[in-house]
Amino acid sequence: MKLGTIELPTDLLLAPLMDVTTPSFRNLVYNMGGVGMVVTPMVFVQQIAVAPKTVLPHLEHIEKQRPAAVQIVASGRNEEHIKKAIDFLSSFEFDILDINGGCPAPHTMKSGGGGALLRDYYREGDKSRFQKIIESTLKFSSRPVSVKTRLGFEKNDDIIDISKMIESCGVEFLTIHGRTVKQKYKGNVNFEIIKKVKDTINIPIVGNGDIVDFNSYKKMKEETGCDAVMIGRAVMSDPAIFYKIWQQQKNPTIDITVPSFTERHNIEEIREYLLKNNQFIESSSSFWNTDRFKCAEMRRLAIWFIKGIPGYKKVREKLSKINNIGELKSYIFSKSFEKDFNS
Repeated sequence: MKLGTIELPTDLLLAPLMDVTTPSFRNLVYNMGGVGMVVTPMVFVQQIAVAPKTVLPHLEHIEKQRPAAVQIVASGRNEEHIKKAIDFLSSFEFDILDINGGCPAPHTMKSGGGGALLRDYYREGDKSRFQKIIESTLKFSSRPVSVKTRLGFEKNDDIIDISKMIESCGVEFLTIHGRTVKQKYKGNVNFEIIKKVKDTINIPIVGNGDIVDFNSYKKMKEETGCDAVMIGRAVMSDPAIFYKIWQQQKNPTIDITVPSFTERHNIEEIREYLLKNNQFIESSSSFWNTDRFKCAEMRRLAIWFIKGIPGYKKVREKLSKINNIGELKSYIFSKSFEKDFNS
């Protein structure tokens, strides 16, 4: 399918997730199939401009995981930072430069980017910083530019006016998470407002929020008319979610709905996912390929994957206390790991 001029194998996009979509996790998702595009965790233009080497680890292997996007956060207060950041990023092979215009995380807001841009509009009706960031990014980027945002800071319908500004700048597509900044991840996604945006502007729209299986994917598409769907938090517990939805897209009679947490994975699947992830880290740079990171990554993934399995709380408690990769592997691949779920 196409998003603007960008050719994608599917209409399923991996959301940028800070401390989650590491190069190894992106690789795990990518190699399972079904994902149309991966996105790096957000990187701050000021950080790139001042200390570019500090963001190198997040971009590792990106050229092998295409189609791919790099997401940037900017305050719009220093155009030279945007230029320096984009000049640095231009040496990497990726397909889309995405602007974060809605992240509710405190450190993102404090930087002046993300949800702070929607706060400007809510308090003062001001879109100037948001617009300046988009225009500057388009001016300096040799790659197409997209924007990811929310419905507004506190009001659901602020996005209607903001989306007109975004379209007028000339971006490739717009991703909308169907909640306000204030909501964070609480409450239901507002399909009606996303549909209003889709009916108001002409650029492609990507719907985001609460997609956990084929049925919720289908609901987002049908109720909003969006062109593609972005999945974030659900992939943390099931990296095969894109593959499952993709298979059911091709054959709707196949029942590949994501199971409930209590039936999501069996022990062997969990072990297979963890091994694949760990093996990829072995080919990564020294930033990632350390016993400390491998232990943290395997422990975190294991805790996500076991959630809901009867007895998982006891296993989670044990996992959280292990700080050595050798001990962690010994436990996960032992009979004790299996027995502890039922004890």
